Amino acid sequence: MHGIYFSVNNDKEGFQLPVNPEKVGVTNDGDGEEFTIAKIGNVNVPKDGKLKTYEIESFFPSQQYSFVVTKAKNPDYYVDRIEKWKENKWPVRFIYMDGSFKINELVTVESFKYDETGGSADVNFTLQLKQYKDFSPAKMKVVKPKTTNKAKVVTKKTPPRQTKKPQPKTYSLVKGDSLWKVAQKFLGSGTRYPEIAKLNGIKPSQYRRLPIGLKVKIPPK
Repeated sequence: MHGIYFSVNNDKEGFQLPVNPEKVGVTNDGDGEEFTIAKIGNVNVPKDGKLKTYEIESFFPSQQYSFVVTKAKNPDYYVDRIEKWKENKWPVRFIYMDGSFKINELVTVESFKYDETGGSADVNFTLQLKQYKDFSPAKMKVVKPKTTNKAKVVTKKTPPRQTKKPQPKTYSLVKGDSLWKVAQKFLGSGTRYPEIAKLNGIKPSQYRRLPIGLKVKIPPK
């Protein structure tokens, strides 16, 4: 299965890239320091590598061409969302799958350049992404005050009400469904689609030819 997916806020917003690029550029530089030592010459002291960067060149189609890998939306839909993610500096889940090769990283949008192809309304773009690492401080440990020997107050805990609907054990595919959509709907994340495929014995070559009405088993959430 070949495809590129972007999502933010735990898959509440995102999309699959409608036209797969010819390649995805990856830069993974080291961050060593070079010194000159007498009678030895230059030596390099390795350090932790720099953050990875990715570059993607493709276009957003203005119509549903035969090579478009998913149902395409208006180019403005994609442009508006990427601009919003960049402006708000939101971490973006970037997933790239090409057979056994896979990238699954949190990234930020560093650069987004685009222009309209003359006469066709297609929008060409170059997207540069940088690996994101969470640097928020660890939660502070809360120390509970010691209790005294005075009379203890006993409070009875009531079990929380069950507000969530029970998860179905099977699901029948409808028009427009994919394993990604089913995983996002029932498991909370589209990236868990391989679990559904494995449970139901669905091979990668069958992902795009799933029949409507096919009953698939849903793994535990």
